[in-house]
Amino acid sequence: MKNSERHFFIGIDLGWKEKKTTGVCILGAEGYCQKCQDIFGKDIFKVIRPYLKNTEVIAIDAPLTKGRGKGKFRLYEKFLSTKIFRLERVNPIPPALMPKLADFAQDLVKKLAKRGFVLDINLIEVFSTLIEKIADKNFFLINCPGKSKNQKSASIGAILAFLHSKFKTRYLGYKDGFLFLPEISFWKENWRKKIYDIWKSRDRLKYHYLITNVFNNRASITKPRTRRGKGEKENEILFRLWKRIEEHSFFSTLRRDSGSR
Repeated sequence: MKNSERHFFIGIDLGWKEKKTTGVCILGAEGYCQKCQDIFGKDIFKVIRPYLKNTEVIAIDAPLTKGRGKGKFRLYEKFLSTKIFRLERVNPIPPALMPKLADFAQDLVKKLAKRGFVLDINLIEVFSTLIEKIADKNFFLINCPGKSKNQKSASIGAILAFLHSKFKTRYLGYKDGFLFLPEISFWKENWRKKIYDIWKSRDRLKYHYLITNVFNNRASITKPRTRRGKGEKENEILFRLWKRIEEHSFFSTLRRDSGSR
């Protein structure tokens, strides 16, 4: 089967431009691992370009948006830096400690946007370290074995990209950036309870604007209802996400048929 007849899902564990620390995993719609390798960051487009025309979703493990908080944290990163996540060693690294990587990632977002990949729609941010910790064996039924640490992280991204196309992902975040996770049915039993307890006991003042649909049975893509008062800000963010889905749905064939690439 030719590449043009396939649909692909790309996972990227982004590393430094001048070092061979970027993992790339390309998964076929039938669950076949097309490619899994370590590359120099500067070569990322050279590697994925042949697949882009037929790629449904790209998942990248790197800060794809800018944070304004301490350490350049986005709101979801602050939440994932609380004590329980630190004890489990799944807390994110502050973007301020890796400014060149953050700039590289955000530049990549702009380049992919020119090829029809819209942030939070068919281009999503993932955190492979966290997913590896919380996901059960069902998440890894799609076999894309990576040999190196970077390849394994990229393969997790590729699997999540595939699940995202099936509406099997959930989000956590705010307008400064959203993280995507597998739906809770793919979580280990102990982590299902743990995340519920963490969310329930969160600092309501500090995380007032943090939103998630992790606990939803279905991923909603319907227009949010108008709210007033306390939920007004949350509704505004949800409405923006809904508008992106309405205008840039990656399930439409328009992008592939437009010949824009």
